[in-house]
Amino acid sequence: MDTILSSMLHTITYRLGQVRQQLGFVAALTPADTAEVAYWLPPSALPLFQSMSRADQQHSLRVCRGLLARGCNDEDMLAAALLHDVGKAGGRVPFWTRPTIVIGKRIAPHLLTRLAVKPTYARYQKEQEEVTKRGQGTREGIPLPYTQNEQPHIVGVSPRGYPGPVDRHGPAAIMGRPWRRAPGYTWQRSLGYAWWHAEFGAELAAAFGLSERAVLYIRTHHQPDGPADELHNVDEVS
Repeated sequence: MDTILSSMLHTITYRLGQVRQQLGFVAALTPADTAEVAYWLPPSALPLFQSMSRADQQHSLRVCRGLLARGCNDEDMLAAALLHDVGKAGGRVPFWTRPTIVIGKRIAPHLLTRLAVKPTYARYQKEQEEVTKRGQGTREGIPLPYTQNEQPHIVGVSPRGYPGPVDRHGPAAIMGRPWRRAPGYTWQRSLGYAWWHAEFGAELAAAFGLSERAVLYIRTHHQPDGPADELHNVDEVS
């Protein structure tokens, strides 16, 4: 009984902490934090991390550090840890969807999957093209990958061998790209991004240059006995 009560109290405390963070009571990353993120991610994927809320950025960095503390030296898993929740980013998953998903999984998962609209990266690209045509670009959402004629100007090599650092004064520098949000974000789409955020996040990660194995880890990070079981375990307590 004591064990069950202790587990329940831990869960309640953890969820209340998440609520506090998602409401905005969380600090931005420090320059040292940002440098740590840049160490594990390729420059092409940094806009994905930056598109996440402060709370999700802090959470993802805690997961990455938790893996390191356990002795993890799988660079693909550490990169995946930083982007495992990127499917929720860019305002696609409002706060109200999170408790809805938690409750829905327990009492009516089949109804939830019927109501939610499953997102795909192909659909996302089409929506972004429509936004661009209509001139509705904003700094919300996430940028599309670079086109062949719009590569960032990069100089030097990062500590892990990725090209870098990015010249932020270049015409197509990562920090200077427009951030676009597609129109028509209904509650069903929001539920879909929340429910399938791992799958959508994996598609985003693949489009922005992460390895196949890192993409697999993001796609399966909710599976306790899957390829990313270590990531899953740390995520649950971070």
